[in-house]
Amino acid sequence: MNAPTIRPFDNCPALDGYHCQTNSLAKIFHFHKHPLSEDMLLGLGAGMNFMYWHQKGVPPFIGARGNNKNFFHDIGKRTGVLIEEKSTSSEARAEKELLEQLANQEPMMIFGDMGYLPWFDFPTEYHFGGHTFVVCGIDEDTLLASDMDPAAAGLKKGFYHPITLEQLRKTRNSQFKPFPPANRYLTFDFKDYHDPTKEDIYSAIEQATESMLNSPISNFGIQGIRRTAKEITKWPDKFDDQELRLNLFTIYIFTEIGGTGGGSFRYMYSRFLEEAASITSENKFSEAALSINESGKIFTKIGHLFINALEDQDIHEKISQATNYYSKIADLEETTFQTLV
Repeated sequence: MNAPTIRPFDNCPALDGYHCQTNSLAKIFHFHKHPLSEDMLLGLGAGMNFMYWHQKGVPPFIGARGNNKNFFHDIGKRTGVLIEEKSTSSEARAEKELLEQLANQEPMMIFGDMGYLPWFDFPTEYHFGGHTFVVCGIDEDTLLASDMDPAAAGLKKGFYHPITLEQLRKTRNSQFKPFPPANRYLTFDFKDYHDPTKEDIYSAIEQATESMLNSPISNFGIQGIRRTAKEITKWPDKFDDQELRLNLFTIYIFTEIGGTGGGSFRYMYSRFLEEAASITSENKFSEAALSINESGKIFTKIGHLFINALEDQDIHEKISQATNYYSKIADLEETTFQTLV
């Protein structure tokens, strides 16, 4: 990838990272001279969970991000930063707000459809509007964006890439479901920032623990993991061979390389718990970090079962293995989170 000629604003590095939203947030916090790790941001937002979702006519989705509705708000609450998520149906208004902020040499975190971003090479039919990146420079009608390599597992390489205003309008105003970006962007007020306190850490872990152990919906949390163990055994009867293989390959994508940091966000959350233990001197957080890291390793094993799902001959045997792994994860995480109550 050729280096862009547009200069980024001061203190706007193209950070390597794991997850698009925490990486974008880390860049904004870095710009305002209050750097926090992606792991800490994920944990403060109670952003690790589990979900099995299958609507009629739509491929099943197995994900591990949590607290999607209040993620940004809760990070703000636990750092003293006022974070507001805004959207508009007007392309012109969205562009005006962006250009005004860039004129003040301040970056903006925005949502966009990955299928329309010029630095990605996805099939024409691929669209995902829940992606975030940071705009951090401008030269007339061309802007400078900061994002990460989507193909990498684990730590992803950060980079800068130019994008025209026309390209940006298209990606921000995409209408493709289920996650149209709706010209969304975030604003930040750091005047009351404070480092996360012990109370903030306890509150965040309590929130994540409650959602994992006592989700009111059986598709989520520990219940969701156990449900997945049962549901995937039914997939060979529900889908034709091509659909089955694609759905299984998607498990690999959303477990290992789909912006989870590997291991379905468990490696990130494990490192958050280590930071939490350092701040609170709470030994049980250190112990839980080891268990959640082990859970991440099992998730990685599941992902790797299906890395070649489109060609493998022993696909039914691997589904059986995955079922056992999911059950093992559910038992391990239930025991672990019960120690955090």
